[in-house]
Amino acid sequence: MDVTCDVLVVGAGPGGCSAAWRLSGLGLRVLVVDRESFPRDKVCGDGVAPRAVHALYGMGLRDRLRGRFQVIRGVRFHSTKGGVTEVRYPMGGHFPDHAYIIPRRELDRLLVERVREAGVEVREGCEVLSPLPSRRGITPGVLARAGEETFSIGARFIIAADGPSSTVGKALGLLYHDPRYLGVSVRCYMKGARDVSDFLEIYPEDAIMPSCGWIFPVDGDTVNAGVGAMLYAIRGRGINLNRVFEDFRLRTRHAAAKLRDAEPAGRLRGAQLRVALRGSRPGRGNVLLVGDAASTTNPISGEGISYALESGKMAGEAVRRALEEGGGNALAEYAEGLRSRYGAYFRNGWLCIRFGNNPWVMNPLIRVTSLSERLGNKMGRYLMNVRRSDRPT
Repeated sequence: MDVTCDVLVVGAGPGGCSAAWRLSGLGLRVLVVDRESFPRDKVCGDGVAPRAVHALYGMGLRDRLRGRFQVIRGVRFHSTKGGVTEVRYPMGGHFPDHAYIIPRRELDRLLVERVREAGVEVREGCEVLSPLPSRRGITPGVLARAGEETFSIGARFIIAADGPSSTVGKALGLLYHDPRYLGVSVRCYMKGARDVSDFLEIYPEDAIMPSCGWIFPVDGDTVNAGVGAMLYAIRGRGINLNRVFEDFRLRTRHAAAKLRDAEPAGRLRGAQLRVALRGSRPGRGNVLLVGDAASTTNPISGEGISYALESGKMAGEAVRRALEEGGGNALAEYAEGLRSRYGAYFRNGWLCIRFGNNPWVMNPLIRVTSLSERLGNKMGRYLMNVRRSDRPT
């Protein structure tokens, strides 16, 4: 091998950096590679929910976030005929009482800096081309390229955090292409939006269903606005998300009032989502998929940063134990952890979206929850996957 390490982490986003952080300081050689150079942009809603805030604080980033990024105090749900439901963090749970809006250009750069400070080697501009041929079910490493140089990287374990189109996961046959568990979203930064607050604004409005829209405040002048839908709905109804975004901006009852006179600060960009643990398998042999590659996106909210950070930590812990104990099955431990922590919630959440994402459900639901703080908080906790009994890990 041209390069060897104990653990190779492919992808330096939240999932990869969380895994690397958990493996740092143990005397292991951990190498993180990413094909991009940081800072770099990534299509995302930029919402860092209380679950993710807790994970980031646990990585020592509290002082670097406070006072620098837009603080979010809660969530508002707008429906065309049902009014507005407002819920405030922490909604009775044990997680932080606030969220942030952090553009991924900034968030991922902070994470890369943090793992480097912890002694982890990060190679930017290093693209993984393919896994090396497996030997008795074990993948010994990957073929990579940096600039004009192509070389191999050997590793005892590989943690693939390289997104929904994971090169590693695809090559190993771990990614599924079932439209029931794939989503697509488009977003655009816009300047000059009206009545922007310190809340996440969610819009399941009649004019854009079965899509859903959002307006998230980046700062006093800029918002992150976008729409998303599941792939089965897009194909079944012939939906064009670019046109849906225009309907969202101009024809919705609530959102259009804020966006109609706003100007795009860049082009509309799209991204794929793998949801509910059903768009891929968690790994094979000594390869573990985390974050978007492992389909950990919340099927209800489309939020993925919390689950990338948490799944990265879980994968790192499973690999650490396997290396320290000289045995054990890291993949089995990790896969069981995913199922135990997220399986039931993701399954029920997917069913809610599959059968409840329509005006005759959403309008009455938001009407009822807008009239009761208790019911509104209950809906908010379910959307954010933060129940009263949940305690941060």
